[in-house]
Amino acid sequence: MPTGIKNIITLNIIFTSIFIANLLYLHQVAQGAPLRVFVNLVSAGALVLITLVVLLRLGKLVAFARVLAYALLLVLGLQLLLMLKDLMTGYGALIILVDLVVIFYVIGMRGYLASTTAADYFLNQTS
Repeated sequence: MPTGIKNIITLNIIFTSIFIANLLYLHQVAQGAPLRVFVNLVSAGALVLITLVVLLRLGKLVAFARVLAYALLLVLGLQLLLMLKDLMTGYGALIILVDLVVIFYVIGMRGYLASTTAADYFLNQTS
């Protein structure tokens, strides 16, 4: 398994855990934020699906994983816009920082999934 694939799996699990923790926080504190709950739920779900595609070596679904990455980028951009009003709070600044890190990561992951190294990983089923 290439190192890039291991990094994708590890970081997807970490970022999924962050989005789920944010969902739990929103459930406890902010009852009137259904759009932020939706964004975090979609983000966690997209990262889980991308991780499953990579772990199970579903080569036919790599294009779907890249489309999910585009959708994830759009949803995270929406969350950035939603969190601008909370920029001066600690929670808002943390969420904006995490979203920016995830956005740059997803752009890189999408590019890596289009690379020849990833194509070799998905086409070579023996190792």
